[in-house]
Amino acid sequence: MSEPIRVLQVIPSLNRAAGVARFVYNMDFYHDEGRVHFDYLHHSSIDGVLMHDKTYDEELQGKGSHVYLVNYASRGLSRFVREVDAFFEQHGAEYDIVHCQMPNSAFCVLRDAKHAGVNHRILHSHLNNSSDQFLHRLRNAPLNAIGKMYATDRLACSEDAGKFLFGGKPFTVIRNGIPIEQFAYDIGINSELRAKYGIPTDAPVIGCVGRMVKQKNYPFAVKVFAQFLRKRPDAKLVFIGDGTDRAELEQAIHDEGVTSSVLLLGVREDINRLYSMLDVFFMPSLYEGLPVSCVEAQASGLPCVYSTDVPHESDITQTGLFVDRTADISQWVTALEQAMNGGRLTGNPEVLSARGYSASANAEQLMRYYEQLMAMGR
Repeated sequence: MSEPIRVLQVIPSLNRAAGVARFVYNMDFYHDEGRVHFDYLHHSSIDGVLMHDKTYDEELQGKGSHVYLVNYASRGLSRFVREVDAFFEQHGAEYDIVHCQMPNSAFCVLRDAKHAGVNHRILHSHLNNSSDQFLHRLRNAPLNAIGKMYATDRLACSEDAGKFLFGGKPFTVIRNGIPIEQFAYDIGINSELRAKYGIPTDAPVIGCVGRMVKQKNYPFAVKVFAQFLRKRPDAKLVFIGDGTDRAELEQAIHDEGVTSSVLLLGVREDINRLYSMLDVFFMPSLYEGLPVSCVEAQASGLPCVYSTDVPHESDITQTGLFVDRTADISQWVTALEQAMNGGRLTGNPEVLSARGYSASANAEQLMRYYEQLMAMGR
């Protein structure tokens, strides 16, 4: 029997709140170890200490994967580059494929993989923008350009994300699939969680899921919610996730005077259950690729309200509402009301499956992609 293809996944983190981490975890969960073996390299650590409390690191190590850490790039790019260099000098020759899902690190990751003799070097785009900060976009542009020179193959989570990073060059789309059945709406879980958090059965619950970072535009979500409360004083706004901008979000909640109506639930391992407690999924992001949380929300049958900076591809079931970020807040409130009035969308799971968003199907597609690369040689 032939040995499995050895793949190194290079990712920002294995933080359970991060969409890329959830994607690779889903691919790992459904992959066939006889065909493909995954190891991981990420930079979500400072001096060897993980930056997040709830991660997949230990779980994946327990399944037989090696998880390697380098120091967080924003704490010192030169140190990050040195540690990546040292990793590939020691371990690079162990891999058939390096799959880099951090485009702004590919300049050293894929370069070092090439020097280590790795013939198949995949660059994977997950966003339709390189950063939410102008200076970071300036920094990332040359880094991304250099990284692309060392890539032999190109993947993207969506057409938008692929065109953003690769322009007119060909790329393959691998959907951000999820275990659809795990996110099915459950009225019993809804009742249980509302009782736990003191939310009345008929109170509207708006949910935002993801890291607390500028990209997600959460302080704006709070402004919209404050106006929504004037119409529905019993409403709740729920944030699931954590991040570097948590203090700014807490300040916005305080400034808008909505503290008693907002729940900050942090990073959760039962996120699939929490969707059953929500009535509307709200994503006013500055940019996205094709967010895993959008797929999860639709799998739970939630009506969704997005900013127009979220790719329309994210609305897989074609039931979402899009609002321009420059629109008056009253238009956002109207969209949330309209979405809520439509109720749960029970046919969504079948639509997602038919359109290729099953994690098991995506994992099979990814394994075949790797196998085709290996069959081509180089």
